[in-house]
Amino acid sequence: QAQESESREALLALERAEKAAHLHPYTPDALEEKINLAERMVLSRRTVYPFIGSVFEGGGFSAGPGVRHRFAETGFMDVHAGLSLRGFASAEANVLFPTVAHGALTFEAHAEQLHAPTVAFFGAGNDSPRSQRGTFGYDRTTAGGSVRVQATTHAAVGGSLDWLQARADGQSLHTPQMVMDPAYARAGAFAELDTRDAPGYTRNGTLARIEWSNYDQVNGSAFAFRRVDAEVQQYIPLARERWVFAFRGVASTTDTSRGADVPYFLMPELGGSHLLRGYSPWRFRDRNRLLLSGEYRWPAGPFVDMAIFMDAGKVTAGRADLNLRGLRTSQGIGVRIHTPNATVTRIEVARSREGTSLIFAFSPSF
Repeated sequence: QAQESESREALLALERAEKAAHLHPYTPDALEEKINLAERMVLSRRTVYPFIGSVFEGGGFSAGPGVRHRFAETGFMDVHAGLSLRGFASAEANVLFPTVAHGALTFEAHAEQLHAPTVAFFGAGNDSPRSQRGTFGYDRTTAGGSVRVQATTHAAVGGSLDWLQARADGQSLHTPQMVMDPAYARAGAFAELDTRDAPGYTRNGTLARIEWSNYDQVNGSAFAFRRVDAEVQQYIPLARERWVFAFRGVASTTDTSRGADVPYFLMPELGGSHLLRGYSPWRFRDRNRLLLSGEYRWPAGPFVDMAIFMDAGKVTAGRADLNLRGLRTSQGIGVRIHTPNATVTRIEVARSREGTSLIFAFSPSF
């Protein structure tokens, strides 16, 4: 027995020596190399970086320079600009100040200048005809700040206050709209419960959020209004999170004082890469909206997921009409390239009664 034990130990020692002689650094395969390259471009943490994404829904692919910097351990500053081939342009600055009270209190400041020369408008209502499509020019300037209080690990509340100057030139629309340039002192408040793994890529958890905004017009009163947005997301994993059922519900309502109206360019909307995929961006607008989405997601390889999905939604003039009758629907299939906590690229083909849409984005569907 002693001889057999010594022989086994000698054999194991020989095997270990042979392995040690052939050790080499891990070499990623071709797919991992491509994903690492995409992650470095889109999610890079370098001080100077290329901004890649979308500056405004319907503006198409945008790119530009960006600069970011961390300070005081938890502080963060980001300034970037983007320009699309369609002439949509944006310059944006965000500052996240160092957290207070052991990370429970966060302050943020932001500013943005947007130029969107051809924003789609089909008229208001769920039955607005596709043939009525027109465009209007839209310019927006915002500046303000917000505060977030992390009450518990998963629950947070907060508020915001900013100045919003908007100008819309709708004289070329099929249904002429006046040139509007309201300015607002906008105040908001929110409450949320978030148990998701990570907002950028999640396979488990729940998000429930409600936000109230008051658009107090400072250069008149004809376009003052209030808006409430509510959203619920639920992720149900199966088989050790290999398969995931994801569900989303969104509802938005607006109300005004007597004699006031909601500007058409600030109405809740449906259509585009996140809201009722299969319809073009800004396809439906009105004073209220409802959206329901469901997805079945499964892995197709390392860092790659597939998904089939269905969306259903509607816009209405009155809140009493926010029901399940007359919903517009779309369905499709997509592929998502991701890291453990962020979506790098999302490519989807969506089908609706108005045709087929190809979606290319750098953010999750929800």
